[in-house]
Amino acid sequence: MTHNEDRSHWFKEGAIGLGVGILYGTTNVAVGHPFDTVKTKMQAQQGFEGSGMFRTFTKTLRTQGIVGLYRGCIPPLWGSGIYRSTQFAVFEAGYTFLDSSFGRWEFPLTGGVQMRVVIAEIGRASCRERV
Repeated sequence: MTHNEDRSHWFKEGAIGLGVGILYGTTNVAVGHPFDTVKTKMQAQQGFEGSGMFRTFTKTLRTQGIVGLYRGCIPPLWGSGIYRSTQFAVFEAGYTFLDSSFGRWEFPLTGGVQMRVVIAEIGRASCRERV
């Protein structure tokens, strides 16, 4: 969401951030997990060491099918969905909650960085450390 339009209630913005974060986290795993599987096979599995990425990819597809590329993706899928959704929800809710004259105060010599951006980012970062 761009931060130029009128924002609704902080709870609604947090819920939107939660949904978007789940989509981002699951898409990240869906796209990246096959690459991680190929890398792990090249590093640790007997019979794949010394072969290139494309050879490992085709051998995995030939022997195990598409399922072989996504083997073990459920824990990262859950973890990434929860992790990203929490970050997005906390930032969006905090940013909207601080939509006041205090939150819109700009730090001098920063090119317009507002107080609410800094506080929402601190909340997001502390949430990131706990999840």
